[in-house]
Amino acid sequence: MTKQKVVPIGRKVLIKNKKAAQFYSGTQIIRTEAVEDFVADIVAVGDLVDNLSIGDTVKYSEHSMGIEMMHEGEKVLLVNCDMIFAKIFDV
Repeated sequence: MTKQKVVPIGRKVLIKNKKAAQFYSGTQIIRTEAVEDFVADIVAVGDLVDNLSIGDTVKYSEHSMGIEMMHEGEKVLLVNCDMIFAKIFDV
C-alpha cells in the first residue's frame, strides 16, 4: 500500500492528536484514567484558513465531527477550522 498525502481545501485543517501524558506531571506515577485533552498539532491547512499554520499546537472541540484519515502513514483528523478554539504556546 502506498502512502497518501492529504491536502485540505477551503476552511479545513488536518490535525494529529497529541498523546495524553502517560505520567502525572513531575512524578513517575502512571496515569490510569483515560483522559482526552483534545490537543493536536496542525499537519496541513486549507487555502482559506487564516491565523493557523503547519506546526501550531491547538485545542479543538470535543464535539468536532472530524474525518479520520491516513496521511503519510499516520492517523490524522480532518476538521473544520471553526472547531479549533485556541493556539497553545509553551512558556
